[in-house]
Amino acid sequence: MNCSNTYFQKLLTSAFFLTCFFSANGQLLQVTSGNTPPYTPQNLISNVFLGSGVDVTSITYTGDAIGVGYFSGGTQAIGLERGIILTTGRAESTNTIDGANSVGTDFANNDNTGGSAQPDLTPIATGPLRDVAVYTIKFIPTSDTLRFRYCFASEEYPEFACSNFNDVFGFFIQGPGYPTPTNIAIIPGTTNLAVAINNLHPSNGFTCPALNDTYYNDNTNSNKQPVYDGFTDIFTAMAVVKPCFEYTIKLAIADVGDPNYDSGVFLEAKSF
Repeated sequence: MNCSNTYFQKLLTSAFFLTCFFSANGQLLQVTSGNTPPYTPQNLISNVFLGSGVDVTSITYTGDAIGVGYFSGGTQAIGLERGIILTTGRAESTNTIDGANSVGTDFANNDNTGGSAQPDLTPIATGPLRDVAVYTIKFIPTSDTLRFRYCFASEEYPEFACSNFNDVFGFFIQGPGYPTPTNIAIIPGTTNLAVAINNLHPSNGFTCPALNDTYYNDNTNSNKQPVYDGFTDIFTAMAVVKPCFEYTIKLAIADVGDPNYDSGVFLEAKSF
């Protein structure tokens, strides 16, 4: 369906950007920070995440630019080859700091200048928010279903399951059929159980039995990427929408309780 002319044009057309995007064929997970040219937090969405079937009218990002980045070579690590990553710490590793592309024996434990408030995340959190990062995307779908693929990962796994350090994220859609922001990052087979550490984890001792652990992948003390001690299977976020009407979706993540032990959500390229 052709609703209208495209409202939002891609921000970059340089050969350098395209070369960076399409050269992601290595076996190792590589991450480039959202504050490294030619990348910015906004054009990571417009040039990497967006696929066909949507006209995007605006993109805003609230958070620290080092908390987001472009990843490639992720098939062996997480099952997604390319895309963007949204974190509560640093997306990219440096010589002295561990980001998402370090290995399981390393430790991503980075504070950043993200905020401490996000109303949509607060109801599914167990404490105060820290290091908040949020994308707000306004879009007009040209078909009746919105979907994209993602993977959630965290250093809070597995020892802080069943605790108040329940780092959270969500994809909150609002528009026709969704009068209030509705989280579509839901554990498969459940009606409204959000993908979160306290809702999806292995057993970590006598007081915390496993919950939805068939979707959990352990990476504790491994020499494999990503840096996070645990991560989920690949999930698909989906929402039924009305073509040619405007919607807003927020992609949000935050540390809970303290700014320690980073978490991240990987979003597959061109899947939105």
